[in-house]
Amino acid sequence: MSPRAAGRTGHAIALLRYGAWLGLALLGLAMPSPAGADVFGPISLVSASPFQQVEYAHDAAISGAGRYVVFDGSIGGVTGVWRREIRPGDELVQVAGGDSELPSISHDGRYVSFTTNEGGKLAEITDGQPDVSRTEETPNVYVRNMSKQPGEVGAFMLASDLSYEYSAGPNQASEEKEYGAQAAGRTALSADGQKVVFVTTATSNLDGPGTPPLQVGIHDLETSKTEIVSVAKDPATGGPAIDEATGLPEPVPVEPQNPKVGAVYTRGGSGPPVFQAPQPHAIPGGVGASISADGSTVAWMGQEIGEQALTLPGETLGGNYSEPLWRRIADGERAPTRRVTGGSDPTNPQCAATHGGSPPPTPAPSDPCQGPFATVGGGIWNGAAPDYVVPQLSADGYAVAFIASAPLVSQGSDFGSGAETRPSDLYVADMHEGLSRVHALRQVTELAGGDETRIATDARILDFGISSDGTQVAFTTKRTVFPLGSLAYVSPPAAVPGLAELFDADLADATLTRVTQGYAGGAGEHPHEERAQEDPYENEDDGALSPSFSDGGETLAFSSTASNLVYGDGNAPPLRSVFLDGSDAFLVKRIQFGSTPTPQYLSSAPSLSVTPVWSLGVTARSLGNGDVLLYVDAPSAGTVDAYARSSVRTRSAGASRAAQGRRHAGSRVARGEPHASSRAARGRPARAGVSVLTRTVATAIAHIVGEEGGVTTLLLKLAPSYQGLAAQRGGLSATANLIFTTRGRSPLRQRIAVSFLRVASHSQKAAVNRKPKGQKGR
Repeated sequence: MSPRAAGRTGHAIALLRYGAWLGLALLGLAMPSPAGADVFGPISLVSASPFQQVEYAHDAAISGAGRYVVFDGSIGGVTGVWRREIRPGDELVQVAGGDSELPSISHDGRYVSFTTNEGGKLAEITDGQPDVSRTEETPNVYVRNMSKQPGEVGAFMLASDLSYEYSAGPNQASEEKEYGAQAAGRTALSADGQKVVFVTTATSNLDGPGTPPLQVGIHDLETSKTEIVSVAKDPATGGPAIDEATGLPEPVPVEPQNPKVGAVYTRGGSGPPVFQAPQPHAIPGGVGASISADGSTVAWMGQEIGEQALTLPGETLGGNYSEPLWRRIADGERAPTRRVTGGSDPTNPQCAATHGGSPPPTPAPSDPCQGPFATVGGGIWNGAAPDYVVPQLSADGYAVAFIASAPLVSQGSDFGSGAETRPSDLYVADMHEGLSRVHALRQVTELAGGDETRIATDARILDFGISSDGTQVAFTTKRTVFPLGSLAYVSPPAAVPGLAELFDADLADATLTRVTQGYAGGAGEHPHEERAQEDPYENEDDGALSPSFSDGGETLAFSSTASNLVYGDGNAPPLRSVFLDGSDAFLVKRIQFGSTPTPQYLSSAPSLSVTPVWSLGVTARSLGNGDVLLYVDAPSAGTVDAYARSSVRTRSAGASRAAQGRRHAGSRVARGEPHASSRAARGRPARAGVSVLTRTVATAIAHIVGEEGGVTTLLLKLAPSYQGLAAQRGGLSATANLIFTTRGRSPLRQRIAVSFLRVASHSQKAAVNRKPKGQKGR
């Protein structure tokens, strides 16, 4: 018996849970602000009113503005889709009654889409009472306008407004209640609530009579127009094939030998899934598509890839070969369908020049025709898991999050795991033009071992969601080991596997945060029987599912069967219960770390003003042309006098007369007079010699005008009689003396050693070294 049936037969009892309400009140939720950290606060329970908690809540989704959360579930035995405003004391409001499920919500929370097989009686059964007179009909997708009461005109709008065809015979009556159209939860509605995307599960008139099932359609509530999204490819252009008779794109054809295969992938090629009333907490098993918040782009898990998108010449893809497909419907009906990723890359410009643009003989990362994944017949999804999750889009549609079970070509043998049974991992692809599919792909999770039975290292990725800007990806898994080095832990995973937990990967900061934990600090859990296996819980999907971001990624909504995330959670079922799963809808906000001002301690102003240092600074530079440049740092306005003194050799007057005497010595000897040495011997000293005297060789003066002084320059030029000394070897060494004077202060004096040096140019040196013609060297 399903939980829904349990609610109708009275097994579900309304629960008074003041403690569960307290968890929400203590959180103190506020209006959203931009995400700024990878740390999350306490978890709050939203699938409860102040005095009553739901029996179960699945498929949680949060509005972009972060004001409302919707989910499908049962409260007090009343089933359907519910909405809760995130503020203290707010009540749960029924969106749609009966078997309504898989809701998506607009940015402001006004519009909610869902799938139901009781569309004709929605106004009657959306009354807060148990649905006791159930009348099943064709499943379809509807949108509820929450500004209107259920009985008002326009409160419920049919989005999959189609007529369906069924095979004649004894099964027709049951087919009419099982096949029609379905929409995915969380991702089926644009932000303005006007565009709804769905998948047909019966032959319809979506693109004219006889349109095969498993086609993606979109309905515009504003124009009341329904169009096909999954169109057939024109082999000549790569764009949509146009029907000459109608001028409209053609739907993806159905293979005559396999009529169960259409545009949208179904596990194992089993054909369109039947509509099922809400089942125990698990990944939904139906089909669906995603639409970007701006309504520009649609993505779906495709099959019949060769009929919808470009493939390589000679590339053979079976009907069940699966890849995510992407189409920008905002570009008009001629917009092509593109492959998000896969085993080949026909759009790579370098592929055509490589072995004729054919698929590589063996998977090779360096081959431009090679896609990121080593697909072996089944595409990127091997079907080993019970169900897959619809690819999800960022607000502008250019970031696509998806899970794949095929191994990456770049990872080689990948622990030797078989492609047919390999667990799934999470990826994000960039759909902007100009990127090869290899360069457009970013891996978010990676297997940590080759033992596919080990949960800690190889558990599959169960569910995921992407933020509006494409930089945050939330996912749920029982895996506890994440070896991918590109993501750093903000909080460590649990030590051992248990219930599936919620993680947040920040692709911009390259961090991984474990979001879920018990209010006492441990891992999430609920009552269970002890088992010897690694995971003590029997259900593979047990734990967290359906992560959903508000705009900016600052708030996450999700569902979980854990009973210890919030104090007072009291709907955990007893052991061996077949009616309830104890799941709830939860909310967790990212902690915003604002700028915290650092305490400043300033001392009081000094009683006396600080007097600047009264000093004179000077440095010198030899210019190489015989001059010296002085840099003088004066403390105030005033005058700087500078002079340079040096020891130089000079001849005295006596020395000059002695020189004259030597010139006439020869004549005196010739006349018979005694030599000067003879006269000296008789006591007459000689008047000859060279004196070394200190002389002022250069002067300069400068006037400093600014009151605060500053640096000025003075140029010391040798006096004409000493300029020749600057050219001698080593130049002329001197001491520069500076005197700074200003009114009312004592003079400041400073001295510094300087060198007057004249360096000969290259042309001058060449002229000196040049010998006259004919002169031989010695």
